[in-house]
Amino acid sequence: MTTLPTDPALVEKRKRDLRENTPVHPVGDLEAWSSTVVFSPHPDDESLGCGGLIATLADRGQAVRVVFVSDGSMSHPNSVNFPRERRAAIRQTEALAACNELGVPADRVHFMGLPDGAIPGRHDEGFSAAVNTVANWLTEWRADTVVVPWRRDLHPDHRTTWDICRAAADKLPTEPRWIEYPIWMWEATNVVDLPRAEEMIAWRLDVTAQQDRKEAAVLAHASQLGQVIDDDPTGFVLQDHMLDHFRGTSEVYFEPAAKRHRSLGAGYFDRVYDDRDDPWNFETSAYEHGKYAATIAALPRDRYPSGFEIGCSIGVLTELLADRCDKLLSVDTSEAPLARARARLAGRPEVEFRQMIIPEEYPTASFDLVVLSEVGYYWGYEDLYRSIDLIQQGINRGGDLILVHYTPYVPDYPLTGDEVHEAFKQRLVGFHHVHGTRAERYRLDVWRRGKGTPNG
Repeated sequence: MTTLPTDPALVEKRKRDLRENTPVHPVGDLEAWSSTVVFSPHPDDESLGCGGLIATLADRGQAVRVVFVSDGSMSHPNSVNFPRERRAAIRQTEALAACNELGVPADRVHFMGLPDGAIPGRHDEGFSAAVNTVANWLTEWRADTVVVPWRRDLHPDHRTTWDICRAAADKLPTEPRWIEYPIWMWEATNVVDLPRAEEMIAWRLDVTAQQDRKEAAVLAHASQLGQVIDDDPTGFVLQDHMLDHFRGTSEVYFEPAAKRHRSLGAGYFDRVYDDRDDPWNFETSAYEHGKYAATIAALPRDRYPSGFEIGCSIGVLTELLADRCDKLLSVDTSEAPLARARARLAGRPEVEFRQMIIPEEYPTASFDLVVLSEVGYYWGYEDLYRSIDLIQQGINRGGDLILVHYTPYVPDYPLTGDEVHEAFKQRLVGFHHVHGTRAERYRLDVWRRGKGTPNG
C-alpha cells in the first residue's frame, strides 16, 4: 500500500524525527559565527524560532543583529481603536523589548518596515530595493552567518523573506553561512513542506540555559498573545498548540545539504586565524591534550623512519609526533599557523613544514606513517575521495594510517567525523584495521597497509 504524503501519521513521524532525532550541535562550535544576522518576517518569529540561538550568541559576546522585515501591522486588520500605524508602532516596541530580553541592544535591531502580508516577492515591485538594502547591510556588518525562515514555511511572508535574503546573499563576493529555521512548518499537513534528506541537513541547538529568557522574549510580544488589541475578534493570537512547538529545550535548524560537496577553502582558515593565535585552544584544552595522548598511544610502532602530518595547525600534535619519527613532514593550508608551528619546533631539523592544499597538492614521497587528525571533515565528498586515494597510494607497504576526528555535528563542516572514517573504511584497498576506539567526542582508527584482510 502506498503511503500518501498527506498521511497524518507519516507527517507527524517526520516532524518528531526532526525534533528528537537530529544531531545536537555543540554550543562551543558557534565560535566561528563572528557576525550573525537573524531575519524575522514578523516581530515574534525571532523569539519563537531562534530566541535561544540569539541569546546564546549574545551571551558569548558574539555579534548578532536582528532584522524585522515586515511591520507586523496586519495581525489585527479590523481593529478601529488601533489603526495600522499604531499597530506597527506597538509591534516595533514589542520587538525591541523582546530583543532586549535576548541580549540584543536596540542599536543592533533593524526594521525594514515592509507591508505585513505583502512582503514583495521576486516579481513584485519593491523586491529589488529590498534585496539591495539587505545586501548593503550584510556587507556593512561583515555578516558571515545569515539565519532566515525555512524556505517552504507555510506563511507567504516567510517565503518572500527567504527570497529576498537569498537574492541578497547571491550578490555578496563571499557566500555567508546559510541557516534556516522553521515556524509555520510545524503546522504542515503534507511531507512536501518538510525538508528532504538530500536537500537539507537538520540539527538542533540545546537552549536549556536560555529557556527562561526565550519565554520572556515571547511574552514581550503581548499583542500576539491577545493582551493588547481588544476590538478585533478575528485578529491573530498565538494559540497554545502553536507555542508548544517552541517550548522545548532545543531549537531546530536546517542548512543546505549541498555543503557536503563543497570543501572549506584556505580563506576559511585564514579568517579563523586572522585575530586568534590558537582558535581551537590546542595549547590549553584538556580535551585536546587527552586526545593527543590517545593518538600517540595508539601508534603501533615506537619509531617511524618517515611521517606525514596533514593539517598541523600550530604544531602541538606535531611536537609529539616528532618524538616518534626520524623525519616528519607537516603541512597546513594557512601560513599563519605554520609560522607558529615553525617557532614551536625551532631546532628540530627532522621536522619540515610546508604550506600545502590537499588534494590539489600532495607530496611525491611515500611515508611509513600518515596522520590525519581533525582535517577530513573540512573536505566535501569529492575532495575526501581524492585525498583517500592519494593517502593510500603514498603509504609504504606495512605503513600505518591514523585517523582522529571530532564526532559531534558542526554546521561549518561539510562532513562529520564519522562520515570521514566510514569513507576511509569503504575506500581503502589492501589495508587492515589495526585498532579503533570511540571517546565521548572523537573517533580514532588505525589502519595498516599490506597485511591482513583488506578493510576487515
